[in-house]
Amino acid sequence: MTKSCILGSGSWAHALSTVFADNNFVIKCRNVRKASSTFKNNVQLIEKFALLNDSQYIFLAIPSQTLRKNLINLKKETSSRKFVFVICNKGVEKKTNKLMSEVIVDIFPNNRVVVLSGPNFSSELIAGKPSASVLASENKKISKSVASLLSPNKFRIYFNNDIIGTQLGGAMKNVIAIACGLIKGKNLGENAKAATIARGISEIVKLGMKMGARRNTFYGLSGIGDLTLTCSSMKSRNTRFGFYIAKGEKSIEFKENYVLEGVDSCDSICNLGEKYNVELPLCNSVRKIINGMEVDKVISNLLSRPLQNEN
Repeated sequence: MTKSCILGSGSWAHALSTVFADNNFVIKCRNVRKASSTFKNNVQLIEKFALLNDSQYIFLAIPSQTLRKNLINLKKETSSRKFVFVICNKGVEKKTNKLMSEVIVDIFPNNRVVVLSGPNFSSELIAGKPSASVLASENKKISKSVASLLSPNKFRIYFNNDIIGTQLGGAMKNVIAIACGLIKGKNLGENAKAATIARGISEIVKLGMKMGARRNTFYGLSGIGDLTLTCSSMKSRNTRFGFYIAKGEKSIEFKENYVLEGVDSCDSICNLGEKYNVELPLCNSVRKIINGMEVDKVISNLLSRPLQNEN
């Protein structure tokens, strides 16, 4: 019996494969031949969902916008309904504006859900550098069982029970990272970047609280930790996207080469702000730029907003 499966074969799936405590897992990928160059020889690669009937834990390391399609196929091709889903991606579904846990409930309504999130670049995990993450679940026993699958050596795990806040922090930080990339690309300085990060966490907290999240979550690994890392490094795809857009590169050309969760989720996050009556000036500014508005004009409009209290 194979206990676990990593669904996906990109950089984050590769990183996860390096922190498992043993080799009792498989990688579900679309093309074994193509994926074989990424993973170690002793890692088992499979292409068919039907081979996952005996798996218990499914680590979802695929782009957020492909989750629903993959879960539908998993349900069609397997008879098991006892999967524990571990959400490892960071996004909000287009059109439905649903968090990944809500998408799972749509397809597998009676299954356990755990969220894995934190300030981790996949390249550093693959290189064996120390990292920390949080596992969020309403059932601590399930979180601990997932943690037991992962090696504590250089990958420290913490716990919380806030699946909404843990997901929202991970999704929204990608949008704020685009804003920080724009600032870097326009040479607006470190002061502006620090202010953007601070105002970014404010937007995340305000929306999160309206959605039922817990405030403390956003001051932990999946909140300010992940936000700070992503906004402060050009290793972040979303930060690089903002930087190159500020330098005049066309959005569509950049998006063709990378999965950009911040771009894919931005519109949905802004829609959630409207739904919960939360003002999100940074996220909405990024949406305007993604949709083609001139960067300088958007920044000018943002800076000319009326004066107000900080909180």
